[in-house]
Amino acid sequence: MVLSDREIKECIRSGAIEVSGVEELYIGPSSLDLHLDNKAMILDPTKITEDHINLSDKEKIAKLFTAFNGWDDICIMPGEFYLLSSVERIKFADNVVGFIQGRSSIARVGINIHTAGYFDAGFEGTATLEVTNFTRQPISIPKNTRICQMVFARMKEPAEIPYSKKKDSKYQQQTGPTITSVYQDYEKNS
Repeated sequence: MVLSDREIKECIRSGAIEVSGVEELYIGPSSLDLHLDNKAMILDPTKITEDHINLSDKEKIAKLFTAFNGWDDICIMPGEFYLLSSVERIKFADNVVGFIQGRSSIARVGINIHTAGYFDAGFEGTATLEVTNFTRQPISIPKNTRICQMVFARMKEPAEIPYSKKKDSKYQQQTGPTITSVYQDYEKNS
């Protein structure tokens, strides 16, 4: 069941949800808004030299991205793909999960804020946001903008093996925009 504002505040007080990185939280009726950090990984189309991207090739995937950090505003170019991140670092208890949604106010100007969307019980780290501009105009977003919202749910019982204890947790303790680690799936099968 989705947590209400009261339940979110109680989970924060009890430590079932830990949020750090900002002085004041913005809690809505059933979500927590997350703020945009000033770090980015930008998929550089000029670095795509082959006819496809192979998900099992760690080095080639890493070379496709350019780090862009320390900005006051980031200009999202039409049709391009950016990895951004939240200022907030969130830690989930073993019986709490989270879902991220883009804010409608941001989407209504043509910016799609997508994340893999789901945060497992036991996860700890910042949220990586996959961002695309669907318009024909560049759109500038200032750092610390409330960029997306996290919805929380409580499970009936704690996870048997939370994300923090899974051997194959790829993004536990991530900080900043984190490129894919999907190549690890293929290394296990080699």
